[in-house]
Amino acid sequence: MRKSGLVLALMALLLPRTAVAWNNAGHMTVAAVAYMSLSAPAKARVDALLKQHPDFQTFAKGLSADSPDFGLIVFMRAATWPDQIRDDPRFFDDTDSKAAETPLLDGFPDMKVHRPWHFIDEPFSTDGSETKPPEEPNALTQIVAFEHALGDAGVPEATQAYDLPWLLHLVGDIHQPLHCSGRFSTQHSGGDHGGNLFQIATKDKNLHSFWDHALSTETDAKKLVPLAKSLIQKYDKDPVEVDVESGPVEEGAVMEWIEESATLARYFVYTVGDEKKKAPFPNPTAGYQAAAHAIAEHRVAIAGYRLAALLNDRFQE
Repeated sequence: MRKSGLVLALMALLLPRTAVAWNNAGHMTVAAVAYMSLSAPAKARVDALLKQHPDFQTFAKGLSADSPDFGLIVFMRAATWPDQIRDDPRFFDDTDSKAAETPLLDGFPDMKVHRPWHFIDEPFSTDGSETKPPEEPNALTQIVAFEHALGDAGVPEATQAYDLPWLLHLVGDIHQPLHCSGRFSTQHSGGDHGGNLFQIATKDKNLHSFWDHALSTETDAKKLVPLAKSLIQKYDKDPVEVDVESGPVEEGAVMEWIEESATLARYFVYTVGDEKKKAPFPNPTAGYQAAAHAIAEHRVAIAGYRLAALLNDRFQE
């Protein structure tokens, strides 16, 4: 896999103008771009696997099975599932020592929320503070594990059906800069948890949340389909950026995507202003917000293309 140059080019273009995970909209748009880029065999396989997922009826709620967009909308909704289970009483937070374990239900390997799977905090510091390496498991380890399982005849279909929404979600996650970065400082000696502890003066309250919403706040999958189509038109599939080697993806390949996000975080995201312990907190300028949206569009588009490339490779005829 070759190093992407477009992210760095975007940064070079935008940085002089400034001092810019996703929510459901981001994840569903990544999934829509991916689904529209799938080969016919891959599309048939993901459709079949999602029908075996124990929460398929939730993905298909309110949809007509004969609708031409049925598979697309189910796929888009499935990409948000790993976030939805955080507030689902059937599941429990395995990182909370006080959380009570919930009963195992049919079709699930476990009932854990798996919060650590959503990110990988690549550490950095600008003030000489000591940093700590990312913990495992994380988004990197899980993307590799899930991608290896899909299309493997030795892995039960039920397992692959569970793994698929996670892969859709996590590939999206690692293209959000603050899902791949943790800034260590004298103020946050344990890291700022991907900007969650960096307070800003907007309704998002913190830098991480701001970036999660940088693309859109739309929640209706059907209304996001035109956005996905516009991104496909706006950002052609660049072979250099989307290059996925044949066969199971290795950690080094996924790590390149993660490093792109981490680089954006280090050299752009935190230019929002100096972090403060109390108000007034940094307020993203109009220029910063416009740049954030442009970067979000690009990251979502290439995440969708890359996700499709992984699935096309795993589900070849």
